Amino acid sequence: MKVAIFIKNNELTVLHEENVHVIIFNLKDDKVIGVKNIVLEKQTNDSIVYWLILNSINQIYISEINDQTLQRVKSKGIEVKTLESLENDKLYNTLALSSFKLKKSQ
Repeated sequence: MKVAIFIKNNELTVLHEENVHVIIFNLKDDKVIGVKNIVLEKQTNDSIVYWLILNSINQIYISEINDQTLQRVKSKGIEVKTLESLENDKLYNTLALSSFKLKKSQ
């Protein structure tokens, strides 16, 4: 399973933010077996969905998402976790204890 976390200024952000950092975790049996950190420059919701599919991303963590984009992402088989749904998430809670401030961008 691949999980992509969208971060800007050390906080969770939306999909289409400019110069967003994306940390991709490759998980197997609930253990991280690989990590990749990339920067996506100027993106649209459509180009991000395409990028997610090309990179075989199964799940994304973002601050928030509109209903239309949510339905499009879900229709491609990608699970979406927003800040509101991450309270009991094991990966998120592990990262929240690290140097990242994974909270909603303002």
